[in-house]
Amino acid sequence: MDSKGAEKPITKKVAIIQPFANTYVSHRKFSNLITPLKAFTGSNIFVSTTTLHLATLLKKIGCQVRIYNDITEEIDPAHVSEDIVLITIVTSSARRGYEIARLFRDRRVIIGGVHASILPHEALHHADQVVVGECERVLPDLIAGRNKERIIDIKPPADLDEVPHIDYSYLKVPPKIISLQTSRGCPFNCSYCSVSRIFGRRYRFRSPGNVLSELLNYREKYGEIRKIDLRPDADFTCNVERAKEILRRMISEGIIPKSIVANARLEAYKDRELLSLMSQLNFTICIGIESINQDALDEYNKKQRAKDIDEAIRVFHDHNIKVYGYFIFGADCDEPGTLKQYADFINKSDLDIFTVTVLTPYPGTALHNRLVSQRRIFEFNWDYYDSFHVTFKPARMSAYEMQKVFNDFYLETFSLKSCLRPKLLFDIDSLKNQLFISLMTKILNKSFRRYEESLKIQAAEHKRLSWKLGSVDIHSS
Repeated sequence: MDSKGAEKPITKKVAIIQPFANTYVSHRKFSNLITPLKAFTGSNIFVSTTTLHLATLLKKIGCQVRIYNDITEEIDPAHVSEDIVLITIVTSSARRGYEIARLFRDRRVIIGGVHASILPHEALHHADQVVVGECERVLPDLIAGRNKERIIDIKPPADLDEVPHIDYSYLKVPPKIISLQTSRGCPFNCSYCSVSRIFGRRYRFRSPGNVLSELLNYREKYGEIRKIDLRPDADFTCNVERAKEILRRMISEGIIPKSIVANARLEAYKDRELLSLMSQLNFTICIGIESINQDALDEYNKKQRAKDIDEAIRVFHDHNIKVYGYFIFGADCDEPGTLKQYADFINKSDLDIFTVTVLTPYPGTALHNRLVSQRRIFEFNWDYYDSFHVTFKPARMSAYEMQKVFNDFYLETFSLKSCLRPKLLFDIDSLKNQLFISLMTKILNKSFRRYEESLKIQAAEHKRLSWKLGSVDIHSS
């Protein structure tokens, strides 16, 4: 501190690098078909809220910060002048993050993010220091070099109003979508999810006034707020009274975006006042339906009733609220025909948008621990932990069969022809989403098929070895 007791600025030069999963690096050239301007200059489709949040925190303590986006440009150490390199990783980008870290052996490298928080000792092989969990409280001492611990596990902030609002000046063009995190944590413990492991099982909130001040500051600086993405929250409606107060204040202040997207649990449909407020604000509600089979929901520890799903979608639609349904394929009760059941349900329920992903045993989850104990995980290459590659032995089909029917489903369901559905033609946002997924499916299909073929070869080899071992047993007897 200086003579007046104020904290001295930490005048360090820091690079923040957001790695791109190795599975998709070969498709980097296609990203410019999707982003209107190269790298980190126009769209934040490929820029995480975490990256912007880190940059904001560093700027606040006096650092000079530059963001490098591995998704749209190669990371070349010769073009990175900063002395400290921060790399934030999720599981699918972990190996790529480690590759990038090795490029900067002559710099100080700090790794954080979800994957590093779950497997800090793994990350430490590639970094000088690893941050476990939320970094707000440790960042000043970490960057200044006062905290020299190799693995830093800190207590998260209890009052999220202390967390600074995101600084969008790192974008050369104001974002079309404001991404807000208004809460952290989740009291539920779904078997496939690591949110409660990372952020805790107790919800922590920003106050309605704090959320509104961020929106008002943005509007004052950049003009009309067109779209808001609240999906950094595990469940925006977890405290329903707080959610309603935020929405009331938005309406009172005339903040009526073209669309708001938010995660919520299925039971949100039971609060009619909440639905009325959402209908005035052009909401799309994202629901983790996961499965229409109660056995699968119970396996996932979802705490949700399959029989409520139809009614919930109908009630949301009755209030002019769009529904984005998330589905998972791969429960022990799932079979190849499960995806056909999903398709029939989606068409019958008239879901506005939907995504189906492969059940993935992410490290740190109960699912991962169970499948490891059952020796069912055969792939530990983190590149494939992206919710689109089968990495474990399913109960009622082979891994190859599961991957093939999933690939076939995606190619058919998200074909360009699928964009001609009458409902989409009158809903430009949903149509854009469908076109985006269709384009990505087309681009990535070859790499998905190569993985499928590798599983087919593995299955054939396993069958051959099993037959050979069986023959040895017969002759030996």
